[in-house]
Amino acid sequence: MGLQQSALRFYDGQLFSSNPPARRRYYSTMFGGMALSATCVMVLFWVVVGFTPKSLIDRPLASLLFLVSTLILARALTSVLWVFLRVQEKTKLYSVFTVATKIATVAAIFAFIPWLGRSVRSFYSRTIVVEGPVVDILSVMLLRGGLVDLHGFDLSLFRTGLAFGLPLIFYELAGITLDAGDRVLVRHYLGANALGFYSLAYGMSDYVNNLLIVPINLALAPMYLRLWMTEGQDKTSEFLSRALDLFLMASAGILAVVASTSHDAVILFASSKYRGADALIPTLVAGLLIYTSHGFLSAGLMIHKDTRTMAKLLAYSALFNIGLNCLLLPRIGLQAAALATLLSYLLCVLLLARASHRLLPLRFDVRMLAKYGVFAGVAWFVSSRVELGMAIANLAVRCTLALAIYGGLLYLMDSRVRAIPGYLFGRQGAAVESPR
Repeated sequence: MGLQQSALRFYDGQLFSSNPPARRRYYSTMFGGMALSATCVMVLFWVVVGFTPKSLIDRPLASLLFLVSTLILARALTSVLWVFLRVQEKTKLYSVFTVATKIATVAAIFAFIPWLGRSVRSFYSRTIVVEGPVVDILSVMLLRGGLVDLHGFDLSLFRTGLAFGLPLIFYELAGITLDAGDRVLVRHYLGANALGFYSLAYGMSDYVNNLLIVPINLALAPMYLRLWMTEGQDKTSEFLSRALDLFLMASAGILAVVASTSHDAVILFASSKYRGADALIPTLVAGLLIYTSHGFLSAGLMIHKDTRTMAKLLAYSALFNIGLNCLLLPRIGLQAAALATLLSYLLCVLLLARASHRLLPLRFDVRMLAKYGVFAGVAWFVSSRVELGMAIANLAVRCTLALAIYGGLLYLMDSRVRAIPGYLFGRQGAAVESPR
């Protein structure tokens, strides 16, 4: 229902620190509203599954769907709890819970396989067993002290949150189409084998992109929303412009590493039978990194609560992606899907940036971007020439060399990078010398 985005946008730390009733009203409404809407959707899901003809959903599948539907409530509540972690800037706690959940999930697999066997039911059972307690623990930790109660639920704030969040349903649907719609077309035009190659390449690319998108999603929006409320437009614009420049700097280095190591990474992590999927990965990573920049470039729309424009522009990009795939897949094959992803994400970011710039202008230095591109190209060219015969050795050496060359060129040619060691050591020295 878009309520997790409403929880992010309507958080006002300055107000809540001095107004406990307003803080209680915010947490009660956002958490209670999410619980209420998710419960209604879960019950509706049960009704639909229960009344669907057996010719469409047989009994074993219906039984599985009833089991899995409990995750609707668990994951909806988790999404708003993650937002509370973000706005409270508890990134360490987020990391601890994320890692612990992954470890517990893997452990639960081994525990449930002897009991339930190798089945889909076993997979989802252990997921429920792990994610349910995670929701309970996070709820207790984040909402203790009477932050949530029935009397604090504000129907007016809930309606406002829905009005803000509902257009983001279409935004999410358009995002799913933009992200995964090409796989349906790859299957249609090129067959199941090609889909397997493309899915592998996209999955590995997505893992690489998560190196940047996870910390950005955690920290960026709460920071610029707080700046907007406390310092105003100029400071917010300055912060986002600098952050975007750092993001582009990091993205160019990641792309250089990916371009030089994708072949060995596919062989090492997926096996040699997927040889050829590596050619898709640099294009896909470039597209995903471009799309990740929308967190910076669409900040104006988020601040001014113009979610309808965000949904509309993403829908245009999704339609563009489908059209490109239909046009190019029969003509140039699997690389067309990766190229369509790159161009569609580029169009999406340009449209969002244009619309957001009217509300919150950001500075963008084309010369710096060109410099990052040249340095990344040099790092890729040199590191990709290393050949040690073993995939794991190639991966380790090429990755290290690409990062060293890219970082070294930045250090030589960019005064801001040269200032980082002094800043870090200066901060450390200050910390040591400061009185307790």
